[in-house]
Amino acid sequence: MAREFSLKDTRNIGIMAHIDAGKTTVTEGLLYKSGAINKIGRVDNATTITDSMELERDRGITIRASTVSFNYNDTKVNIIDTPGHMDFIAEVERTLKVLDGAILVISAKEGIQVQTKVIFNTLVKLNIPTLIFVNKIDRKGVCLDEIYAQIQEKLTSNLAIMQSVRTKDKDDFELTNIKDDKAIQNQVSEKLLDINNELAEKYINGDVIAEKEYNDVFLDEVNNCNLYPVFHGSALKNIGIDELLFAITNYLPTKSYNTEDLLSAYVYKIDRDEKSRKMTFLRIFRGSIKIRQETFINGGEEVFKVRNLGSIINGEIVKMDQVGSGDIAIISNANSLKIGDYIGQKYDGVFDMEIAQPLLRASIKPYDLSERSKLIEALFELAEEDPFLDCEINGDTGEIILKLFGNIQMEVIESLLKNRYKIDAKFGELKTIYKERPKRNSKAVIHIEVPPNPYWASVGLSIEPLPIGLGLSYETTVSYGYLNNSFQYAVKEAVEKACKEGLYGWEITDLKVTFDYGLYYSPVSTPSDFRNLTPYVFWEALRKAGTEILEPYLKYTVQVPNDFCGRVMSDLRKMRASIEDIIAKGEETTLSGKIPVDTSKSYQSELLSYSNGKGIFITEPYGYDIYNDEPIINDIGNDNNDSNKEGLRYLFQKQDEN
Repeated sequence: MAREFSLKDTRNIGIMAHIDAGKTTVTEGLLYKSGAINKIGRVDNATTITDSMELERDRGITIRASTVSFNYNDTKVNIIDTPGHMDFIAEVERTLKVLDGAILVISAKEGIQVQTKVIFNTLVKLNIPTLIFVNKIDRKGVCLDEIYAQIQEKLTSNLAIMQSVRTKDKDDFELTNIKDDKAIQNQVSEKLLDINNELAEKYINGDVIAEKEYNDVFLDEVNNCNLYPVFHGSALKNIGIDELLFAITNYLPTKSYNTEDLLSAYVYKIDRDEKSRKMTFLRIFRGSIKIRQETFINGGEEVFKVRNLGSIINGEIVKMDQVGSGDIAIISNANSLKIGDYIGQKYDGVFDMEIAQPLLRASIKPYDLSERSKLIEALFELAEEDPFLDCEINGDTGEIILKLFGNIQMEVIESLLKNRYKIDAKFGELKTIYKERPKRNSKAVIHIEVPPNPYWASVGLSIEPLPIGLGLSYETTVSYGYLNNSFQYAVKEAVEKACKEGLYGWEITDLKVTFDYGLYYSPVSTPSDFRNLTPYVFWEALRKAGTEILEPYLKYTVQVPNDFCGRVMSDLRKMRASIEDIIAKGEETTLSGKIPVDTSKSYQSELLSYSNGKGIFITEPYGYDIYNDEPIINDIGNDNNDSNKEGLRYLFQKQDEN
């Protein structure tokens, strides 16, 4: 059996970067130099290990987080190559939960990009120790002093430059590591004195500070995210990779847990092998997973038995009898496990993250209509791999609807359907997902009466609008002593379901619903009567309140050469964007603010086109705000919904208009 690793000699590392910074090439270099692969892959030749999807190779970008491993310096390193495109931000955010540390790759040619800053800020927020690798230092026109200045200005001033770089000629350069460069050693020591008060106090008092103490403080500050070591190289030429390997296994944190502790493992990824068998990836935080082991899912009563267990060894999935604490376990055919689940005990060290939600949607159908059932099955399978791929089927029209992040994600789904499932499918127009919010307080009551009332129940609901962003709040003032749990739960469940569709067909949000009147008719009333009646009471209250449309917004940053600044400002005004900040520096101008999702869906490609590829448009979710134009009707809603509700309303004998 393959060697078992414990957390003390296992690290889970994320590689992160702006698109085209070279992170996939860096990953290939690490695998090659460590001996995990015998030939280094190239992105431009579509031969990389981590970019295994055909679309990834065609486009030269990472779409799915890939996990590979290598052994170096008696350490197993699981390295995760994360996507660099904003359409896959959910994939990046999920991956962060399993990391011990990260490598942030920066292109020495392009410098700090807007997305670089977004990624770094996320790493800082989550306290993930990070090494910075300045890639492509062999490119023409590179000035490292300018890169350092950019990092200090836009990311952090707490840098530890770990190498000196000397250009030998136009195509060659030489790296000198810190242990062989006294000037670099002094610079790092000075930085440690700047950021560590205890060390600075000893220095001021004239105490002798041993080299080991400097080293210990260095490691502590790196692990506490107060210091960021900077390395250099050219991954394409396999230069600087040895130094990065050393840093990963010596500078990033190690923790020691007993593999005999109670199991705690988190599902962060689901994939399929070449035979379409489900593979579930888990990070083990405590204890170990053993073959034929039985454990609980999410702390509930459902028992899960491990039948097929593996781990990644030197780039390949190897069958294992046991996978220890700190490592990545792979379980095949674990149909009951979903992304976000945990087995064993809940691990407090796995922080809860607010994951970005899709703000766009599109219909999809097969070219061959006979493949509709096959398409639906495939989409639900893909939704298992990506929980933020929300697939719905309209009950009246039969349309298949997907919630998405953007055009690139649509391309990915098309590619997966074609290559994995042999289904040719086409998307409808990409449309914005709006929401509704009540305008005012309201109340509705439907009382029991004799037939033709179809439900032997009485329900009263009050609706109150809440500030934007608070979602749904529900409470009951009906005594549980009068109306028991089953009836109460039926009403709550029905309210939550009713919020899926408002007056204009959009989800209702940012409201408080109070169940404040309930009456049952013994012994005939059932929870089902309350469950069926509640949506109509809710609709009555909503009709009285009226609703306003909420529009999704993004925080944006546009970075363009000064020559295009006027055009960009004009575009932003047309797109109803706010311009909250303008920074002109050198030959570039950066603008930022918030912008509606609907008007900006295709602006990235438009900007690239007219700026000759020099403009950058980066966005991240902002939230919803009031839409001040004519209401927008959801064209994928239930066309018969209003008439059904209106027709049924007249069956009720008595209604309280208060």
